[in-house]
Amino acid sequence: MLTLLRVGLVPVIAALLLIGTDPTRWWALAIFVFAAVTDSVDGWVARRYLGPTRWGKLADPAADKALIIGSLAVLAYTGPFPWWAVIVILVREVGVTVQRTWLLRRDVVMAAGRLGKAKTLSQIAAVIVFVPPAVVSEARVALLWLAVALTVASGLDYAARGAKRAVDAR
Repeated sequence: MLTLLRVGLVPVIAALLLIGTDPTRWWALAIFVFAAVTDSVDGWVARRYLGPTRWGKLADPAADKALIIGSLAVLAYTGPFPWWAVIVILVREVGVTVQRTWLLRRDVVMAAGRLGKAKTLSQIAAVIVFVPPAVVSEARVALLWLAVALTVASGLDYAARGAKRAVDAR
């Protein structure tokens, strides 16, 4: 349920960012932070009460991708976030999704690793500093590079772990 809520908030955040006034950007930030927090709550509820489900293992990462990439794409469209970084993030996410789907068809499930979790946190932090109308540019640049570096590193890590798991599953 929280996963679907997160996906439903993506167009709301996008619309507020596209309007582009200072108040709408602050509202977009508040809704984005709320949506990001629901990801943690959703994971905790699933682990504590429901147990992992196949749907959850696919839908939750997809909701995260929609929230983060949707927000970053609108930020790139409106100016403050560079398109090249959106493309790097998108290529990594598509590659990991293709590999995850391929592995699932072979009954191999891979949990997110530490680098993947750090990547998600860095991308969330990047959105948080790029949404407000006036943030110190050094913070933006530092979080941009951190997010890109962790995106690439976690993608390579996931590819290596996935290849090993596929070989081990034979």
